[in-house]
Amino acid sequence: MTDHKGAHLGPDQNTLVIHQLTVQDKDVAREAQRWTTGERGDIVDDPQALADADLSSFVTEAVKIGAHALSATGQSQDSRAIERMIKEVGEKTAATSTQAAELTATAVKDAGKTVTKAAEDAKKAIIEADQTSRKEFTESVAAAKNALTAEVRKIFAGDSPELLEKLAPLLEKFSTELDAKSSASITEVVTKAVKQFDPTDPTSPMAKHTAGLELRQQQLTELMGKNHESLTQKIDEIGTALKVQEARTTLSKVTPIKGDTFETQVNAVLSGIATGLGDEYTDTRAIVGHLPRSKKGDGLLTVDGGTARVVIEMTDSARGGWAEYLDEAERNRHAAASLGLVRTPEQNAGQSIRVIGSRRIVLAFDPTTDDGDLIRTVLMLLRAAAIAASTRRGAEQLSTAEEKISEAVAQLDRIDDIKKAAGSIHKNAEKIETGCTAVTSGINRLLSEALAALADAQAVGDGIADTSGDTAA
Repeated sequence: MTDHKGAHLGPDQNTLVIHQLTVQDKDVAREAQRWTTGERGDIVDDPQALADADLSSFVTEAVKIGAHALSATGQSQDSRAIERMIKEVGEKTAATSTQAAELTATAVKDAGKTVTKAAEDAKKAIIEADQTSRKEFTESVAAAKNALTAEVRKIFAGDSPELLEKLAPLLEKFSTELDAKSSASITEVVTKAVKQFDPTDPTSPMAKHTAGLELRQQQLTELMGKNHESLTQKIDEIGTALKVQEARTTLSKVTPIKGDTFETQVNAVLSGIATGLGDEYTDTRAIVGHLPRSKKGDGLLTVDGGTARVVIEMTDSARGGWAEYLDEAERNRHAAASLGLVRTPEQNAGQSIRVIGSRRIVLAFDPTTDDGDLIRTVLMLLRAAAIAASTRRGAEQLSTAEEKISEAVAQLDRIDDIKKAAGSIHKNAEKIETGCTAVTSGINRLLSEALAALADAQAVGDGIADTSGDTAA
């Protein structure tokens, strides 16, 4: 068997067991001196009184309050961490988009410069080649002309100089025309070649290629801008949803006026109702019941000095398996009926009221906004059911009481329907409120008749007991 040291969770995971734990803190010890009587009071300095004092209540309250504070602080820290992460993602996304756009623009600009330089170099090379070819061609033509003239002179100069004089202009004309045609052809070819590499000419392939690069860069920049805007919008939505969820969590656990928890607020309402009914209400959240190490049953309504009991279980979150949970709470508190309380209908499977068995009800009730008449009516119903279940005399009167209680339970379904209608139909608000009032009055009347029948049952039982006593005497 594992030897637990210090503190550990119990087998049901709902209890904290402290075997041996030492807390060395001046403020903690000072506050503990106020709890020598089991509740907070004046500071006690008597060493003997401090040594004999049972500080279990102080430890319980300190751990509970500290746990709530740590939970709230942890949620706040988690929220701030997520918010900070979202902000960093947004900043990095914006920086990345800007950097990518700048890099793309730089790349396009560099590519344009490279293409322009290549075109200029090609143009320069072509012009130089043209000049060189022109010079070489002119020299070749001149050399050919001189050679041809020399050969003609050699052939015809001696026998027929007149023929040479006639051929000389023809040779001169031929060489001149050949030079002009060759120059024009080469110039045209060079001009076309240079035009193909000119980025300033819209019809050149180089200009078209540069324009295509610029268009693709513009499209890429626009696409990255749209993606950045979409991502920013989604991050903002996540941040807003996170803030709303944090605000809802804070409001659901602590009211802005009193700063009390949901259970504490409900206990205050139930205590007032019990006082009005002449019953006793006890906050049993920190009290172990009749089952070993079980604290199920957050509150207990004791009717007529213990004749009947109604146990109340409350939570500020959705919970499944209410039937088993309430059954254990009833056994733990020796109660004949039970009431489960949550803050919102969403935590109650979307229902304002759920009837689980003849003496078990789960109710959505927000003590900060809802009217206390509804929980008072439900509590009176369960109170009457508990009295009926705990009374064993007067069969006829019990039958009447159970019949009235069943009718009252059936009326609860109408209240649930009316509350749903009230949430969706605003125009008939007065009519709905009147219907709720009528149903509440009907339930109260039925419960009064049930209680009257139970009173008759007790009177008959007491009369029978008195008669039996007189006969025996």
